[in-house]
Amino acid sequence: MTGRKVVVLAKAGAACDRTVTAVRQSGAELLATLDPASVAEADVRASAPEALLVVLDAATEAALGKFDDLFADPTLEVLFDDAEVAAKRTGWEEARWARHLKAKLSGSGNVLPEPVGSAAGDGGFEAEMQALTLAVATLPSEPMPSRHAPKLADGCVVIVAGVGGPDAVRQLLGALPAGFPRALLLRQRIEGAQYDRLVRQMQRATPLPVVLVQPGDVPQHGTVHVLPDGVDVETGEAGLVFAAANGEPRFAALRQSDSAMLLLSGADPAMVDVALTLSLAGGLALGQAPENCFDSTATQALVARGGDSRSLTIMARQLLERWSP
Repeated sequence: MTGRKVVVLAKAGAACDRTVTAVRQSGAELLATLDPASVAEADVRASAPEALLVVLDAATEAALGKFDDLFADPTLEVLFDDAEVAAKRTGWEEARWARHLKAKLSGSGNVLPEPVGSAAGDGGFEAEMQALTLAVATLPSEPMPSRHAPKLADGCVVIVAGVGGPDAVRQLLGALPAGFPRALLLRQRIEGAQYDRLVRQMQRATPLPVVLVQPGDVPQHGTVHVLPDGVDVETGEAGLVFAAANGEPRFAALRQSDSAMLLLSGADPAMVDVALTLSLAGGLALGQAPENCFDSTATQALVARGGDSRSLTIMARQLLERWSP
């Protein structure tokens, strides 16, 4: 079977070169490599791609606005990668990324080789997402909360990710509707601490507002809060508040029975203890399923200690079942 037709949108350099190599290793058909600063939407469409792989750096970020219609095209698979991470991939990491791309471009959502004699997939992530959209549309309406209820429950949905995580985070957030009734706290480790860029990337993937947290801010329902280095949540006079902290956040101030912690690709394994503690208190703790996870170290540790793993689609479904808008 011929691989999908791909255009790489990237500035010339090591990150672009390694991405092109990975696309070819994945079995995809590379149609063109285009510099986003010097081409327009029409130049990309002229190649008639089935998928677009965008390698993000500061220059590319600045040029992305003119490609918004492309990113919104439902017939085009759009994938993002970080230039700093891409430039450093060699050897085994490079081969694993090629396998990851192959799974993404085939729609299987599985980064492991298919077992011999197994049947073809059932449509992969795209089909699951369509099913999830239908499920969300049929959810019953919830009554309005009492006027005496607190404005914001202490519970939040915590999303932890690292290497290989941005794409998983985009898929998860893209499955959640506007008005989701809990605050979402995203701790995505990024080299160079370019969290403002992460905010812009995630805002393109979700109808939820995405904001960069500052100490003193207050978590808000239906908002994705990107936590930079050195920030955690604590209990203030009026409820939860973001505050300066040393090291990685521990989220100890959350009301655990009304919270969730999702460990996605590249999550810090040290967060497994936090997730299990939350789960024992009645919260929801899940790891991204290893079979479609670029770096499943945290998930494997979670499962080894009695925790659960789920696909991104099932994660989103469980969040919506627990806290329907």
